[in-house]
Amino acid sequence: MKMILDLFAGGHSVTCLKDAHMTTFSASATSDVQENATVTLTVTPADGYEVDEIEVCEGGVTVTLTSSTYSFTMGTANVTLYCKSKANNKYMITEECMASVNETKVVLHANNVISLTPNGVPKAVTAANGGASVTVTPAIQSLIDQGILVKI
Repeated sequence: MKMILDLFAGGHSVTCLKDAHMTTFSASATSDVQENATVTLTVTPADGYEVDEIEVCEGGVTVTLTSSTYSFTMGTANVTLYCKSKANNKYMITEECMASVNETKVVLHANNVISLTPNGVPKAVTAANGGASVTVTPAIQSLIDQGILVKI
């Protein structure tokens, strides 16, 4: 008689770690999770924050976001995830311009930094000094719609 021992193998664990600005980060299953099972993640950022990324520290799974639900398919190893947050009101000013904000004319100065490859080709654009904190009003939304302010 030949036995398939994989059928008797126990599942694996899921560990969810979070930074200080995540209120909740948990998995629908945390122990004895079988291969190919779908694991749904509950993710709740604190007020004023949003999910920056969910880093896979161990386990080699791919976390996907579908219709505001994060999930992954369990593989053949234990999984450790780390949820990172970022402020939800940080913007980068992409171009120098004059704007009218609450009936006050202001000059917006671009606060972006362009990183180059060794060959001089642009590879990334980031916000200098972590960007600007902005309260989105209708006037500010207009600047966002025009692409002058870009959320980082």
